Amino acid sequence: MQWTANVVREVLPNGLTVLVQRDTSAPVVAVVTHVRAGYFDEPDEWVGISHVLEHMYFKGTGRRGPGDVARETQLLGGYCNAGTIYDKTVYYTVLPSADGGLARALDLQADALMHAALDPEELAREIEVIVQEAKRKKDSPEAVTVEALFAVLFRRHRMRRWRIGTEAGLRQLTVSDLRNYYESRYAPGRVILGIAGTLDVDETLTLARGCFGAWERATEAIEGSPQEPPGRHAALDVRRGDVGRSLLAMGWRTVDTLHPDAAPLDVAAALLSTGRSARLYRGLREPGLVNAVGASHYTPTEVGVFSLSLETEAALMDRAASAALAHVTLLADTGPSDVELTRVRRQLATRWARQFESVDGRASALCAAEAVGGVAILDQQYAAMLGVNARDVQRVTAQFLGPEQVSGALYLPSDARVAVESAWPPPSPIVSLPSVTVRDRASNSASAPVSVESDREYAGAVHRRRLANIDVVVRRRGGTGLVNVGLHVAGISDSETRETAGLTRLVGRCSVRGAGGMDGSELAEASERLGGAITPVVGRDAMGWSMTVPAEALADAVRLVALVAEQPEFAPAAVAVERELQAGDAKRARDDMFQYPLEQVLGQAYPTHAYGLPSLGLPEQVREFGVDQVRAWHQQLHGAPAAVVVVGDVHPSSALDEVSEALRWTGVPAEPIAPVTPVWCADCAYEERHKLQSALAMAFPAAASTAREREYLSVLCALLSGLAGRLFDELRERRSLAYTVAAMRWQARVAGALLTYVATSPEREDEARQAAVEVLRGVADTPPDNEEFRRASNYAGGLLAISRQHATSVADELVEAWVTDTLELPGERAERLRAVTVADVVALSERLAGAERAEFVVRGTSARG
Repeated sequence: MQWTANVVREVLPNGLTVLVQRDTSAPVVAVVTHVRAGYFDEPDEWVGISHVLEHMYFKGTGRRGPGDVARETQLLGGYCNAGTIYDKTVYYTVLPSADGGLARALDLQADALMHAALDPEELAREIEVIVQEAKRKKDSPEAVTVEALFAVLFRRHRMRRWRIGTEAGLRQLTVSDLRNYYESRYAPGRVILGIAGTLDVDETLTLARGCFGAWERATEAIEGSPQEPPGRHAALDVRRGDVGRSLLAMGWRTVDTLHPDAAPLDVAAALLSTGRSARLYRGLREPGLVNAVGASHYTPTEVGVFSLSLETEAALMDRAASAALAHVTLLADTGPSDVELTRVRRQLATRWARQFESVDGRASALCAAEAVGGVAILDQQYAAMLGVNARDVQRVTAQFLGPEQVSGALYLPSDARVAVESAWPPPSPIVSLPSVTVRDRASNSASAPVSVESDREYAGAVHRRRLANIDVVVRRRGGTGLVNVGLHVAGISDSETRETAGLTRLVGRCSVRGAGGMDGSELAEASERLGGAITPVVGRDAMGWSMTVPAEALADAVRLVALVAEQPEFAPAAVAVERELQAGDAKRARDDMFQYPLEQVLGQAYPTHAYGLPSLGLPEQVREFGVDQVRAWHQQLHGAPAAVVVVGDVHPSSALDEVSEALRWTGVPAEPIAPVTPVWCADCAYEERHKLQSALAMAFPAAASTAREREYLSVLCALLSGLAGRLFDELRERRSLAYTVAAMRWQARVAGALLTYVATSPEREDEARQAAVEVLRGVADTPPDNEEFRRASNYAGGLLAISRQHATSVADELVEAWVTDTLELPGERAERLRAVTVADVVALSERLAGAERAEFVVRGTSARG
């Protein structure tokens, strides 16, 4: 496939490059502004200034006040945001393509980019927000470990620095510093504008010329990073903190983006860690040495890093580190097999296609390629990746990834001690991989296809076929040649109790370790030869298995997913290993300072219902689950309603026939049992951690997903959240209380809630709590005017359209609608959102603010992160 087909490129007289690609797969358009200025372009006295300037992009121009860029974008039904990394800063806007939104979006981006106000008072406030962001990052073990590795690998190059900057250094930045950086780095010759989506190419080019053509600023020569001296060394950085599990990142310096060895190194990383057939998965994760392991090759333009990352218990760290290195050595010694290469090529092709599923992903990829030499590089990189051979992989692995040259960053729990601390690099023992026999057993029954009972089409081109014992739901989502296939069973996870919490998740995890006479390795090979991987999915009201594959593999994917769902082996040894790994994951969940408080606040709200239980279970309880208990829990699937959901590049009627022919499912749904509505409890709890921030989650009782309140909540969250929301404006923009602040709709089959989240300094926790409640109450006290409400309504509708670019998001929406028997709603949702009134939202906010809320706080108590 040619990824740059129909891209139109134009360089304006001022040097700015415009790229336009028409893609009508969704009624959405994206504007991406790629500035070739990032952390590599900062002298040491300005570390973090690129990121500060990124924040100031949203703080006003000569024509617009602070926050107006975000507010006007939401009025168009879209969102805007930005990101800074080593070699670039990227600003992006995604919005529905109707009603002339593209012209407004281009005007907004041009104004913010060309005429940043850089007001001193706004800068002072935003610096405090970035300080909170820096604290949040230091509370993330993964972020700390990765950047610690870079600091060890590079002695002179700017890759070595803590990229966001220090608290003291950030507070020393002045408006003069910022303006000097802005005027020297932000020039048309360093800017690439990428526009993709449902658009008219000629009209788009005319708009771009009009918005950006008058920008005149000379492109100055900028002194880049000092070059890294030749030679490599092995070194280890060791840190300790309040973490539930040990983390290790190991790495080597490699090559730049355009080096011919970049593609073989990319493939080497995929061979080691992509999918369950990967060498590190089979060698470390499958036997239970690690809870998570991965490999990556990262090339931010001028440098490269090949890294291995793993998480495990401290007692297993020494063995895990040695085994990981040994598998790299084995790849260098013997190279990959033809079977491995074929599998990895198909997986990489699928992964590549998925980045073009969204228009912002497409535009971003085009800009990144243009920045290093031209959009044609995208097609060249794709061809090079698929053309890598075994000799290439073996050569680059031996050349760049020698065990004696590896550096590392180790993050341990406070009281843990491991041998590699004092004996680095770890020894690299001799290892081997068991051979895998590739057998095609993706058929779980010899019985004939079940009979068709009825077909029905809903609004929004949703097709449903009722078979005798299972439903098939199909919706087309074209543009990438991919299809997402899932088999889902209703009413399993929501029957868990405190004693069985996590059992549904354990069933899913164990099922992919062997089914239908195939062991875990054979299952992995079979799925990954199709270009995908089977993933167990556990939701609030259903569990399932899904995979994304090329559309031509639909029937094979259906057969394989059904086999795993219906005929898992649950071998005692496999269950024992997976049980211990899940217990470790449940323990490690505490380190996620976003998801963990939100899960815990639902536990306060629904203490006696499955909705309030941790999805992974309690570590001590998970370790008690026996094989018979796992098998008995799985047996419930045969008496529960089931559906195959297909979303992707398929013709609906043909897909219904193909799935019906391929599918074998012997379950017979029993009479459905009405779910029990949970009792709301306004409980509050906290736990103290050695963290730099406190994470405050609150829950307010709302209706279930089947109620009309779903749309009310969506509009209310749009009013409160996002870069133009009331919560963001009050807590972040006005008070600099937090970097992360959000309001979220949480709804299930028989219950619902409005969730809010704020991460702030511990000493400001009470202020943040009071401010968040006051903002919610303020919606009723000071109702939105017509413009603010129209903005929230458009934003809610736009987010829905934008989310539907992704097949997995559409599939999630359809599964929820199928479980709640509301398949007519997805096609009507946009109209229902537009029908919401100010009175609806005011009444809802008044009721929520007046209700007794649940609360959970992870309370930071120390400067040690």
